[in-house]
Amino acid sequence: MDTGAAGADGPVVAALPRETVEWLTADDNPAAAVLARRELLGEADSPELQALWARRNEYPPVAAILGAMSGDGSWTTPGQDYKKYQGSLWQVHFLGELYADGEDERARRAADYAFSRQLPDGSWSATNAKPGGSIACLTANVGRALARLGHARDERVLAALRYLVDLYGELGTVDCRAGRVYTLNGYCHMLTPKELLFLAEIPAGLWPEGAGELRDACVAALRDKQVLRCMPAESREFNDILWSLPSGQRDGVRERFLAEHPELHYKEKAGWKRFGYPLSYNSDALEALWALAAVGEERRPEYETALALVRESADEQGRWALRNTFNGKMLADVEVKGEPSKWVTLRALRTLKAFGVTA
Repeated sequence: MDTGAAGADGPVVAALPRETVEWLTADDNPAAAVLARRELLGEADSPELQALWARRNEYPPVAAILGAMSGDGSWTTPGQDYKKYQGSLWQVHFLGELYADGEDERARRAADYAFSRQLPDGSWSATNAKPGGSIACLTANVGRALARLGHARDERVLAALRYLVDLYGELGTVDCRAGRVYTLNGYCHMLTPKELLFLAEIPAGLWPEGAGELRDACVAALRDKQVLRCMPAESREFNDILWSLPSGQRDGVRERFLAEHPELHYKEKAGWKRFGYPLSYNSDALEALWALAAVGEERRPEYETALALVRESADEQGRWALRNTFNGKMLADVEVKGEPSKWVTLRALRTLKAFGVTA
């Protein structure tokens, strides 16, 4: 990254070349431009910024998603709300990630449709709103999107958060359902950022009882694995042993294996090093770091490897490329794979700024 006039020890944002700042704040992506100007450049609110913020549904991917919506607020996948990546619940998630204007009448209809698919326990299901198909990451994604679309104080969004908190209390681990006794991890690493991001969208004063414990469990999981690490190298050996046994003999296998292997060797998740936007049920190291920052985590030694990865992934102009994408699978393409991404760059700069990383 060109350190510019600020010098090698200056803040990352201050070190950006002028051309990169102009690129990031150009009004072809109103939401990214306003967020950059407010949060990175410290620009005070103004009628100009408000007017630009009001235009964010003109951003081509948002306009395309809203334009493909049916009259009832759904998309053309009846009975397939979770169809990757074209189902109605996915579109609500993507609209939230792209900072769509929730005051738009079409966005309100989409929110109403999403709420109509919510189960009585507050969750969303991958099986056409049927009980038994509830997924924690889906619930976190949809709940976060609806909160960002203007429903952060809605009792139905708070019910979704309460579902996740209660599920954590029931399972005693961060996961979608019971059964992690059959994995060495004992939790879902991919879920941890999603739940933190959902928590960050809800005013802390509205968190249900137990939400703080859920936050701490998600943070601890990411911290303990230095964000980037997930599955231990011993997983294959464990699985070979476990699944070679009849089902009635599997209880206790994990405990015995861990007793015989007191030190596990965790590998880095290669896919988490390729940053993308928007993401799905999976995450990456950048999103996980941003999730930590969003819930108030301070810089710690355990985060340094991941922070260094983010910093070193920038090009000479201080831009980050889109390395992971669902283009061709979504209803609208978002930027171009392999080219500099405003969304990834914005997230990277916000994250580095939050953790006080210098250029």
